[in-house]
Amino acid sequence: MSEEAPRSGAAAVGRRGLIVGAAVLGLGALAAVEAARARQANAPALTEEIKLRHLLRRAGFGASPAELAEYRALGLAGTIDRLVNYEQVDNRALDERLSRLGLNLHQRQDLQRWWILRMIYTARPLEEKMTLFWHGLLTSAISKVGRPEPMYVQNQFLRQNALGRFPDILKGISKDPAMMLWLDLGANRKGHPNENYARELMELFSLGIGHYTEQDVRESARAFTGWVVRRRRAGGGAVDFEAVFNPRLHDDGEKTFLGQTGRFSGDDIIDIIVRQPASARFIARKLFSFFAYPDPDDEVLAPLVAAYTASGYSIRALVRAILTSDAFYAPAAYRALIKSPAELVAGTARLLGIETDGRGLPAVLTRMGQELFNPPNVAGWPGGPSWLTSGTWLERLNFANRVVAALGPPGRGASPLHVPVPTAGIESPAEIVDHLADLLLDGQISPAQRQVLLDYASAASNLPGREWLAERHRGALYLALAMPEYHLA
Repeated sequence: MSEEAPRSGAAAVGRRGLIVGAAVLGLGALAAVEAARARQANAPALTEEIKLRHLLRRAGFGASPAELAEYRALGLAGTIDRLVNYEQVDNRALDERLSRLGLNLHQRQDLQRWWILRMIYTARPLEEKMTLFWHGLLTSAISKVGRPEPMYVQNQFLRQNALGRFPDILKGISKDPAMMLWLDLGANRKGHPNENYARELMELFSLGIGHYTEQDVRESARAFTGWVVRRRRAGGGAVDFEAVFNPRLHDDGEKTFLGQTGRFSGDDIIDIIVRQPASARFIARKLFSFFAYPDPDDEVLAPLVAAYTASGYSIRALVRAILTSDAFYAPAAYRALIKSPAELVAGTARLLGIETDGRGLPAVLTRMGQELFNPPNVAGWPGGPSWLTSGTWLERLNFANRVVAALGPPGRGASPLHVPVPTAGIESPAEIVDHLADLLLDGQISPAQRQVLLDYASAASNLPGREWLAERHRGALYLALAMPEYHLA
């Protein structure tokens, strides 16, 4: 999306011109969202239609009306099958779209554009959603890695293995050049072990605090010695990175780790970790919290852990168990998560059928608090309420304003943005409001909120009839995009 200023005149929708919406916008971002979550937690059981929309937001980034119709035809069970078995879905249209843009993936901003465009236009939404999950859990950041190339390689590894076996994912990431640079694995050598990766592997990636000792950290670090990163200049200023094992740098002595003794390698350490009951609970809790709601109790986790363990540690089996569980569709799960910036931007683009080449979107995400390929630390983005501060809430409203300012035919210039008018052809204020409530909020809107939108859409104006109507379309969409419930996934 272009970073140019919204068009002036009737095409621009300023927040000052929407005073009627103050009852919605003036509550304060976090307070408003917390109130919205409380209302949803006390809502009645979800209908089949709302379950489907809830599923599409959580296992992807939402769906346009046309996509929603396709999924309705499949039904809830069929939609889960299609989402989880995404390898069977043709994604060539995405590849062709990205190819036409001629992005230079050796450049940081183009790499970031490439990924947000994948989220917007993929036919395999769960694939990108899982890649985003792993990027937030098995973190690396370009701020320390230093180059886009290893970040791209890591991103592709996470995508290709997104629903693979957990031990295979951990083994692969431990030999990933970006991770090795991020957590100093290349400096981990026989006689001088570096404990950074060994510690974070257990604390943040696989077990959690309390399930290992400092001695386990030291012994694990010895097992991961011997791997180094080699750099090689490629054409066009690019740099290739490769993980290489040097036996002379590896400590092949006997190690005792989590109660077991042997001449363990890093892969052996991961096999031991994954067999721990704490590891199964750890990854089940992380994925359920990502897809459903935070802090699930043991009763909710038990069948998920059982499905995962019985499958031989398959993430696909675990995700399917989550998406088919009663807890995932409980009222407490509905609109229980605050959308990350990537989810908000990609979801809005998918929902409204926005056409964009992605220029400007990386900066939009960064201002909202989520720079792709650059999480703040090894723990990733904290998420939840941290997504909403006074500054990031303002950026969310600015994004809504940019979307509304671009309504209508494709713009002119080098970076067009096309946002089809979602209420085109509708003239009744009540019908405009109800259509937007259905499209953006599953029709779940309180009488007071509906009245705010209706009052705005019905307000008198000095503009001629058609201009007045166009402004009502723009303003009502802006207010709907600014409602707290829209910022809940």
